Amino acid sequence: MDAAIRLKALRFGFVVLLLSQAVPFILLYATAYLFLEFYVSPTLNQWLGALEALLLVLSLLFSWRGVRRIRQHGDLSGLVGSFRLAMVLGIASLAVTGYQWSTRFVSAGSRFGEIYYMLTGVAGFYTLVGLFILLAISIRALRIPLSRDNYWDAEAANYFWTFQALGALVAYALLYWR
Repeated sequence: MDAAIRLKALRFGFVVLLLSQAVPFILLYATAYLFLEFYVSPTLNQWLGALEALLLVLSLLFSWRGVRRIRQHGDLSGLVGSFRLAMVLGIASLAVTGYQWSTRFVSAGSRFGEIYYMLTGVAGFYTLVGLFILLAISIRALRIPLSRDNYWDAEAANYFWTFQALGALVAYALLYWR
């Protein structure tokens, strides 16, 4: 099979996988809309939510920068360094979520609290999976060097990281800015 056709098939299959993984987010978004309409808890810390979203956006920029560096320049160390910076920002985002959970700004027994903890929990789970993927590709890239012609692993990791970050950003918008 031609390498270009194989790469297109891999990309298509991965997009189908990501669409199937979007189902939990979509169901939770629909649940949030049905049960909460336009309510936002007055006890929610808007600044911490904004910080979490900002960290995810910055991590996306580093993730995309890493793939661009391997694609355009064959810069393996640039890819690994950018992925690791994205991981640090992702971990910081999870730490902010953990802090918000530990301080209980939102009561878990309220309708908003149930939706809040479910949405942030699912987003956190996908962030953990994305962190594992970025770590695995960073380690694999050092063992089996990626090149300008062979970087699908890094591209797939970047797609997943983008998927999880966008899901978390939509959850942030639904929870903090209605």
